[in-house]
Amino acid sequence: MKLKEKYCDLIDNDNGFDNELLTNKCEKIADNFAIEFAEWIEEYQGGTPNSKILKELLQIYKKEKGL
Repeated sequence: MKLKEKYCDLIDNDNGFDNELLTNKCEKIADNFAIEFAEWIEEYQGGTPNSKILKELLQIYKKEKGL
């Protein structure tokens, strides 16, 4: 499921959640994405990339994961 779809599902299924709960759920989605991306970089790159290629790696990651 694409990252955008995860957020849309969360918002579409918002059955009266308060803003704090919704914010926490959105933060969890973003945290999971960031953690998975960092793990993917380590596997793909063999370590931490320099800042010049980070954007390119993010695009590759999103394409591979269908995000």
